[in-house]
Amino acid sequence: MRIEDMSIDELLELNQYICQRIDELQEQETLQALSRLRVGLKVTFEGREGPVLGIVTKINRKSVIVLGEEGRKQYKISPELLRPLRDVK
Repeated sequence: MRIEDMSIDELLELNQYICQRIDELQEQETLQALSRLRVGLKVTFEGREGPVLGIVTKINRKSVIVLGEEGRKQYKISPELLRPLRDVK
């Protein structure tokens, strides 16, 4: 069936399915990103003024609290935006 031939009710139902699928995929991405994080892990993310380094202090269901490297500022970040740093030896 072509979209041009669908009624408003059919389009609304299709929209509901599409939105539901998008939500499921976003939730999977969040869970996958959260599984790579742990409290105390050094991470980096792109802030307004450029790259920010910090340490994970708390992990919530949908966000992560990161203490900036300078220790003055806390950031509430979506887990998908964080990149763990590898220890350099």
